[in-house]
Amino acid sequence: MSDLSIGGGVRLPEPSRGDRATQVGSTHHFTGGIVHNFGPGGTGPGGNGPGTRMGIESNLEGNANLMLAARSEVQDLVEQVRFDWFDEDGEVHKHYIDLVATERDGTVVGYAVRPLARVKDAYLAQLARVKEQAIEQGVLDDFRLFTDRDVCQVELFNAKLFHSVRRPDCFGDPVAKDVVDKMTGVVTIGSLVEQTRLDGMGFRALVRLIRSGHLEMVGYERIDHSSLVFKAKEVSA
Repeated sequence: MSDLSIGGGVRLPEPSRGDRATQVGSTHHFTGGIVHNFGPGGTGPGGNGPGTRMGIESNLEGNANLMLAARSEVQDLVEQVRFDWFDEDGEVHKHYIDLVATERDGTVVGYAVRPLARVKDAYLAQLARVKEQAIEQGVLDDFRLFTDRDVCQVELFNAKLFHSVRRPDCFGDPVAKDVVDKMTGVVTIGSLVEQTRLDGMGFRALVRLIRSGHLEMVGYERIDHSSLVFKAKEVSA
């Protein structure tokens, strides 16, 4: 682990664990970076660590990154993972898998992220070959194509919300946990916010409890004050 810190004792995010450095600027497409609490810099979603940086090279890749990171079954996520594959003539080629997610049951799934308009037959044939060899070698358990058709706006909205409130709040979180611990039945998030008397701070703390699985949504919808929730497990669990 690197020792990147600022004078006040605040640690900077750990470097990317990808096998290829992503572009930091381009005149042709979106580039950027995102920090998750996966890897050596954190203890999983909601952790207190400084996080680990991940590079992204398209808006679609950023959306896929956020959506996968927010899924409860995903416990680790790495970008740009190198895999060497060979073609029908035996020539070896490098392929960088855009995202590799490790799920809680140990399943490892790779994702090739590309707009559907740019998915051609030759590309699909190459992915099929990479998938076959990666699974055969035990590098992946599955390899999937992620396109713009896989972006559910509800899931993306909630993923962005989860990411924006991921940092724990030493004041708001205990209050929200106490309110949820005493709740019964199905209630709106707004009513729980009122019980916390913390307005936005209370809402953010309750969203973290949805993210951690302590609260569960009744319907599949964007999370807001009118959303109905119930206690899925004890807060102390």
